[in-house]
Amino acid sequence: MTQQLPHSDQLDIAALSGLFRNTTNSYKYLFFLSLLTLLKDRDFEIDDGISLRDIEIEMLVTAWYPHVFFKLSFGIQDRIPSVLGRIPNFDNDKNLLSKTGRNKLRKHLAFYGEMLDFKLMRYVPYRILRPFFVEETSLLRKKVDQKIVELAAEHFQKRRPLFRFDDVRKCIFLHPDWIAYLERHLTILEGWALWHWADYMQRRNPNIPAVTQKLFPPDRREPLNTQRKFWKTVINKTNIQCIYTGKGLHSDYALDHFLPWKFVAHNQLWNLIPVDPLANSSKSDRLPSEIYIDCLAKTQCDALSTARNIFSNNKWKKDVEPYIADLHIDKPEDTLNFEILRFAYRRTLEPLMSIAEQQGFHCGWTYE
Repeated sequence: MTQQLPHSDQLDIAALSGLFRNTTNSYKYLFFLSLLTLLKDRDFEIDDGISLRDIEIEMLVTAWYPHVFFKLSFGIQDRIPSVLGRIPNFDNDKNLLSKTGRNKLRKHLAFYGEMLDFKLMRYVPYRILRPFFVEETSLLRKKVDQKIVELAAEHFQKRRPLFRFDDVRKCIFLHPDWIAYLERHLTILEGWALWHWADYMQRRNPNIPAVTQKLFPPDRREPLNTQRKFWKTVINKTNIQCIYTGKGLHSDYALDHFLPWKFVAHNQLWNLIPVDPLANSSKSDRLPSEIYIDCLAKTQCDALSTARNIFSNNKWKKDVEPYIADLHIDKPEDTLNFEILRFAYRRTLEPLMSIAEQQGFHCGWTYE
């Protein structure tokens, strides 16, 4: 990231800027983001220090959403997925996306953390501090962590590393000047850390759509009011059948994400299709069989043709913009050609469905 962190005459900003260099796992990103979260939650009043266990729990809370909800990869060597997999009766209910839900998740993880040794703090606190003591540790091959603990304690007042450890390495104490700096520039530092975290996850999931939208739970799911209005208008003007059941649709229908929302994380009109409510409930977050792609393309083509006749030219072109951009169609009129649209859907959906299957999504669903 080209943005420089805010300057300070008293603090080693260059060391902080190098926090995420040579990073092979997610731990440093999660550690720093969790540290900022805990500082905010405690109004930057941490005279008693911050427990490493609290940071560890917060790291898992942050990692839960992209891992459990979207099945993103954290890297081959990363232990976060295996740690989350060890939590008994782990609830992935969408209610956990709210603030209350995050507190529930935090308590759930803390409860099992008392019995299970997550071992996420084995290296990361020392790696976070190492940029502050590059010269002293560059040639060390053994006992690096112990040396960092000693250096942080010895130079805490004069060189002002980010934090020091307590005597048993269960707790860290941030330097007061760093606390003031983090509070003063919190928005910039959060954006900086989030950018690096998103970049890391995008590199670990190069073929996954909308990775940045899958890292943190939204305040709320975006409503489908606009999409429902589109389909309601179309259904009132023409005969639309459920692509799964073949039944005619009237006022009683559900809007289905053909590719599950958990995979695409968007509500684009080209991926939304009105279906029989029973079929929608049965499909849930599964990926439908490829046999439905042609039916999807045909229904979309008919709907866009109907919309072309009843909407203004500007509105219709605005509605087809996502089709052109995401399905890689040359011009708006091509969406009215079934063969072109069918080819675009197959070219786009088949690779995505293969990726989703590799991620662990259930594929090949058909309505019985």
